[in-house]
Amino acid sequence: MEKNKLNYKLIDVVLTLLIIFLVINTFGFWAGILKKIFSIILPFLIAFAVAYALYPFVEKLNKKKIPKALSVFIVVAVVVGFIALIIALLVPIMISQLSSLFNWLMDFVLKISSEYNVDLNVIQEYIGDFKSVINNYGSSIGNFSFGVIMQSVNILTIFIICFITSIYFLADMEKIRKKVKSFLRRNHKKTYRYVERLDHEVSQYFVGLQKYIIIQFIEYTTIFFIIGHPYYLLLGILCSITTIVPYFGGIFANIIAAITAFFVSSKLFILTLIVAFICPNIDGYIISPRVYGKTNNVPGLLTIFAVFAGGKIAGVLGIIIALPVTIILLATYRFYEDDIAQKLDDIKNKKNELETD
Repeated sequence: MEKNKLNYKLIDVVLTLLIIFLVINTFGFWAGILKKIFSIILPFLIAFAVAYALYPFVEKLNKKKIPKALSVFIVVAVVVGFIALIIALLVPIMISQLSSLFNWLMDFVLKISSEYNVDLNVIQEYIGDFKSVINNYGSSIGNFSFGVIMQSVNILTIFIICFITSIYFLADMEKIRKKVKSFLRRNHKKTYRYVERLDHEVSQYFVGLQKYIIIQFIEYTTIFFIIGHPYYLLLGILCSITTIVPYFGGIFANIIAAITAFFVSSKLFILTLIVAFICPNIDGYIISPRVYGKTNNVPGLLTIFAVFAGGKIAGVLGIIIALPVTIILLATYRFYEDDIAQKLDDIKNKKNELETD
């Protein structure tokens, strides 16, 4: 009877190995399906993230006894108006400054090529191609030809879906939050406190980031305009956008400012170096702590490691989301820090007991 008895452990091992074999050999098929599913839900994830980032402003308006529908309308109108203002006013100027920058680069390459007898025709062709693209986009934007900006129907569709869905999410964000909180409060009280802490940390980061971008744009555009930098608007936009990449973004923007200033005049180069040295310190030690507060206080070394790791893992997207992900992980560790310490103490005590026995 024992000889005819099935060996269920052996069957489990064989089935497990068979499943692993099938997964490995059909990985391309499953990866394709997962990619399709991700491409479907991506616009909704983006829309939810946008709504989540804008919700604190709706909440502030609600606290001032402004109806929710009107609050949502005001926030969306401000965002759309700001984007439209950038497209209508700032982008043409930025295009003009970019065109001037490429003209300067072309003259610089020609000068180097003639003085040192170096063949730089390939670089000249690339600069010319970039310049023609910029000019074409500039004329299209100037004529309000948005079709050129969004040539791909797919991109246009995703943009429309994200925009409309984000409005729906923004209008229902309070209900979504209440339902999640109510469920967690009833069933998982500790998880509720954890989610509440994450919500506070991430909300403060998004609100601070939006304020910080505006401050950086005004600060650097004004300063570079005062010192007479010819690309003040372009650098102001660059400095504000690159704030999403801590440390490295500001360094990159200041390097571009210094390089372009070096070939304009020695005086402008010195002034730009002074700005590049003083302003980041003011931003890091005075403006940033006031904007973000103490809760998003991430150690500098950890921030640098997170940005580097994010870039290695997911490229540009990884660099952009490195800081919020780090904030989430750090808040998670701080919340469960006592539990982790308790577990480690229990393991240590059990080990000591076994050694004494």
